[in-house]
Amino acid sequence: MLWSGSPDCNIDRTFISKFYFKVEIKNPSSVNKSYRNPIFLAREYKEMINNGRVKNQTELARIKRISRARVTQIINLLKLDKSIIDNLEQIGDPMDKKVISERKLRKTINKN
Repeated sequence: MLWSGSPDCNIDRTFISKFYFKVEIKNPSSVNKSYRNPIFLAREYKEMINNGRVKNQTELARIKRISRARVTQIINLLKLDKSIIDNLEQIGDPMDKKVISERKLRKTINKN
């Protein structure tokens, strides 16, 4: 008699396997996180548009997966005073820690 589909017919062929995986937990302090300098990022975005790598800010936003308004905010950082931009460039890119953020710089643009 053939009992296809019956759970009882497979009892002789049922087995259990256990897998053990070595899990390494990294110390959070050993992870090297870097931050982009907002001025370098703004120049990169502006250059991508000027060189024709992207057609406009909308296409750039789609590629970078950010909003078009965010692209505009970042590019507007290039409107800062030349002395501020020069000082920020001296920090370098990428930065080891978040020395300055685009949000703080945006407040400076609005004051000018």
